[in-house]
Amino acid sequence: MESKPLLNDQLISDIDEKEVITKQKGLWQADRDAWSNDQPATAFLAQQLDIELVPASNVATASTDGRGLYVNPYWSSSLDEITRRFTQAHLVWHCAARHFSSAPGLDSRRWHLTCDHEVNVVLLMLGFVMPPQAVLFPACIGKSLPDVYAWLADYPLLNEEVSLDAPPWLTHSKKNDEDETTHFAVSSLEKHWQEQACEVMHRYVGTPDLRFLMASWHTNR
Repeated sequence: MESKPLLNDQLISDIDEKEVITKQKGLWQADRDAWSNDQPATAFLAQQLDIELVPASNVATASTDGRGLYVNPYWSSSLDEITRRFTQAHLVWHCAARHFSSAPGLDSRRWHLTCDHEVNVVLLMLGFVMPPQAVLFPACIGKSLPDVYAWLADYPLLNEEVSLDAPPWLTHSKKNDEDETTHFAVSSLEKHWQEQACEVMHRYVGTPDLRFLMASWHTNR
């Protein structure tokens, strides 16, 4: 009886990669499915974003440009459930906050940390469990984005802060040359997400799923 030929290393690698991608995409989808019961506002916003598993050369961790969620599957496979779920919620609320571009004239890394802080305060109010590495500056809770950015100028541990996600504007810049016909045009992204955030407020404000302070956060942006 003839023996079956052995799979070559490249084919094995391709099979392994597909398995990792399939598993991680399933986990990210299952996480947002679970939110339909305990985090419906976040679940509604997440529905606007397709989950795409991408190579590490494109995204080292995870990011969003307001059109989709882009996840490095191997990085995702290193996360525990709490961190993975928190990361997806973090990306979703970056979109609701319309953090799509760096601020002209500002340090891009410090601005990203400022935006991370704002989003994570929202997640804290929504009751998400925060992983220890999540960016949060307790002294700045309640401060505006410009005030947090200014406060970070004198923060002695700034260089030790590391974001879970890659800056949204870096992901956006890599996709600038793609065909826009199947995506929201860049100029309409902010309008789209402003409408989605307003819809969330309309649906859930005043209920246990969205505290009043959340409506205040959106109104004051």
